[in-house]
Amino acid sequence: MWLAGFILLLIALLGAGAYDRFGALLQSHLSLILGFGGAFLIGIIFNHLIPETYAMGDHVGWIVVLGFLLQGVLEYGSQGIEHGHMHASHTKASARMPWAMFLSLCLHALIESMPLHGDNHDHAHHDHDHHGHVHLHGIEGVDMALMMGLILHKLPVALVLMGMLDALGIKRSSRWLAMLVFGLMPLAGMLLYDVLVHLGAPWSENVPVWSGGLIIGILLHISTTILFEASDGHHFNRNKLLVTIAGLVLAALTTGI
Repeated sequence: MWLAGFILLLIALLGAGAYDRFGALLQSHLSLILGFGGAFLIGIIFNHLIPETYAMGDHVGWIVVLGFLLQGVLEYGSQGIEHGHMHASHTKASARMPWAMFLSLCLHALIESMPLHGDNHDHAHHDHDHHGHVHLHGIEGVDMALMMGLILHKLPVALVLMGMLDALGIKRSSRWLAMLVFGLMPLAGMLLYDVLVHLGAPWSENVPVWSGGLIIGILLHISTTILFEASDGHHFNRNKLLVTIAGLVLAALTTGI
């Protein structure tokens, strides 16, 4: 858990540093970067997250729907930074921290990381299901497929967030402090998951199902928006098709298909 949290923190800081160093170049290719990550998320949602979460309990479908709706509420505050949006109204230098946007992003990052480190991953690096398939859980019992998905998702989000804060005129030290807090959210999410699971309350045993269902809905909302939103004029161009296929192939390799 601690190593996974540290890695995701580094990814957030790497995205922020990439904006400082290669901002214009990376932003010109942002749609392809997002498309690759979105396709990977679609792959692990249907071939990894859904099968494992639905096997844990009942009524998962409604929890997924709630996660889908929750992401819509979070985007009301973040205005779509999770899938690469940078609205013109946000780019007027004001030197004021956009707290609604930042807090929505932090809450999103906290929730989506909760299932990374679960009790079902604690005792083995490789688990076999009843069909004989192998699920790689990696070091510290972390779900490596989900971990890779969050890395591919968090990197462009950090890039866009740093760009937004810069465009708003937020001073450099405050921008980096904000990125540090944002980068620590995955670790906070995993710690919160452990606390909730081990509280001993009657509902604690349902935490894995709820966290898994919510993240499916959240990531499904984000990934489908990235791949099919109307911002590109409904044209599915060749480069986007290629990166989408590449993301799905990587997801297939990662989930052992």
